Amino acid sequence: MNTLHAVLLRIAALMKKEFLMMWLDKGTRKILFIPIIVQSVIFGYGATFNLEKIPLAILDESRSVQSERLCAQIIANPLFELRSSCLSQNCLKQMMSSGEALIGLHFPPQFTNNRAVFIIADARNTASANTAVSYLQQQLHALTLTEPELQLNYRYYYNEHNITRYSILTSMILALSLIQVMLLSSLTVAREREEGNFDMLLLTPANAVEILVGKAVPPTITAFLQSLILFLICRFYFAIPLRGSFALLCLVVVLFGLAVVGIGLAISALAKNAQQALIGAFILALPCVILSGLITPLAAMPPTLQIIVKCINPLYYGIEALQRVYLEGAVFSDISYLLLPLLLCAVITMPLAMYLFRHQLD
Repeated sequence: MNTLHAVLLRIAALMKKEFLMMWLDKGTRKILFIPIIVQSVIFGYGATFNLEKIPLAILDESRSVQSERLCAQIIANPLFELRSSCLSQNCLKQMMSSGEALIGLHFPPQFTNNRAVFIIADARNTASANTAVSYLQQQLHALTLTEPELQLNYRYYYNEHNITRYSILTSMILALSLIQVMLLSSLTVAREREEGNFDMLLLTPANAVEILVGKAVPPTITAFLQSLILFLICRFYFAIPLRGSFALLCLVVVLFGLAVVGIGLAISALAKNAQQALIGAFILALPCVILSGLITPLAAMPPTLQIIVKCINPLYYGIEALQRVYLEGAVFSDISYLLLPLLLCAVITMPLAMYLFRHQLD
């Protein structure tokens, strides 16, 4: 018991030192919480695929009663903003080329005979183009379907109004924390080696395991607090309803933090200075975010890349588990298969960081 008490005291002292170094270091203190809040607000308002206004250009070469009626009804929809009623195809091309119109609607002279309508979209931004085309197709379908043989009713599960913010911000709870914890944990050993404090650390009674634990826990706690701040912003500022268990949500965040902190500590053990540690953290963090399913769905990636993502990217499993708990209301049995890879990642990366840390000591 005395030995265990002494071990806990040494680990607690190391944790206290790490927290003090985080808080007293001006550069580290700046990136702890303020960037998290600012980025969550920016992503909440700016990163959205929902279009409030769609700039529209119309070329009606048919000049028929049907085409004029459709044009009038489309313009009456507040979602569409008419930028130009073109008289020639060159005008329509110019509106699309200049970016003044996101989408163009062309009624050819033969419209009354073949009922063909051409939709032109500015695909320089594919997400906006696809969304705008979808909105216009639904509008045209609703206006021309007078006696439908088949009625289509759409229903969105877990995000009933199809609000992009719901999926983006809940994913950012872990994505922003990944970047922060990678930065903090990767700087732990590298910063002390650069400042000349590493040799003094070796003179303490703590062994390699205790030093590693003392350095791993503070970034994990910091990541949890940052995730909690993001959760509070999602829940109370943006009013995204939590359908699952808050305790289960915390479990996902803690397991994810343990999985990521081992990677950061491994980088810190390999880096010779703080600059190398920062570069290494960014090199790993950016692909993890891009290939997590946050920006593009995993199903859109090549099969080989999908296998690689599922094997080495903890953020993919973290986002999947967190969104199922937050938006779907999943219970532990529903996401246990997603938590297992996170636990496995922590089991692999922490001993790896231990090995590299001991190698540095030797």
